[in-house]
Amino acid sequence: MTDSIIQSFNKKNSVGLLLLGLLCVFDARVIDFELDVGGKPNDASLKTAWLNGGLINSTLAGLTYGDELIFPNKTFHVMGGIEAHKLTNVILHFEGTIVYDDTLKEWPRNSEGSVLECMSFYDPQNLTLTSSGKALFNGQGTTWWGLPGIGYLVRGEDRPRLLKIVNGVDVLVENIFLQNSPYWTTLFDHMDGLEIRNTDIDARRTHSDEHGVIDITAFNTDGFDVTGKNVWIHDCFVWYQDDTIAVKDGSENMLFEHIEASGVGLTVGSIGNSTVRNI
Repeated sequence: MTDSIIQSFNKKNSVGLLLLGLLCVFDARVIDFELDVGGKPNDASLKTAWLNGGLINSTLAGLTYGDELIFPNKTFHVMGGIEAHKLTNVILHFEGTIVYDDTLKEWPRNSEGSVLECMSFYDPQNLTLTSSGKALFNGQGTTWWGLPGIGYLVRGEDRPRLLKIVNGVDVLVENIFLQNSPYWTTLFDHMDGLEIRNTDIDARRTHSDEHGVIDITAFNTDGFDVTGKNVWIHDCFVWYQDDTIAVKDGSENMLFEHIEASGVGLTVGSIGNSTVRNI
C-alpha cells in the first residue's frame, strides 16, 4: 500500500514536469518581493510589518498561472492574516526569514472576532512552497503562549496557526523551518495530493531537549495536522508540546516516514469516532 502512495506521487511529478514544459506558452513571471514589489527587509517596526503583510496579500492576489514569487535571503517582518485563494501552478520561493509580528492587540481578526491565521491558502492547485536552503517562518509564539501556566487560561485557543492550506490539490512544501507557532503549526485540511519533505517544526520556551514543565505550557502547538487523501510526509524533524502528527477524520492513503519526532503524542483519528484508512 505504501508503494502505491509513492507511485502516485511519482506519477504526479511526471505530470508536473509536462505542465512545466507547457508553461513556456504562458506569460509566467518571476517576481522579487523586495525589488519588484517594494517589500522592506530588516525592519522590525509595526509599520513595516503592516506594509509587508499588505504587500504579500496584494501580490498573492495578482499571481497567475506559472508565476514565481521570490522572497530574497533577508528577514521580512510581517503582520499575519496573509491569505491567498485559488492559486494555480504557482511557486513561492522563500530564501530567508519571515518573522510574524507579535503585537497581539494589532493582530487582524475576522468578522466574528477570531484571529486570522499567519498564512493560509484556499483551493490551491499545483502550489509549491520551497527554498533552496532552509527558509525560516518564525511565529514568535512565546508572546501568544503568555506566562507559563497562565497564558492558556487567558487566551485559550484564540491563536493563529503558522501555516494553513484548505482544499489543496497537488501541493508541495519543502525545505522550510516552522518555528514557535502561536497555535497548531500547520493544518492541511481536505487535501488531495500533498507532499511535505525536509520541513522541520520546533516549539519550545527553553533550549532544553526534554518536555519539561516550562516547555509543556506551550500547549496546542501541534506539528502536522492533516486531513484528506494521498499524503506523503517524510524526512522531517518535529519537536512540539502536543501531537507531533494528527491524522483527522475521513483521511485515507497517507504515508509518514523518516521523521524524527518528539512531542506529547501521535494521533491517528485525532478525535473519538473517527474513521481513517490506509495510514
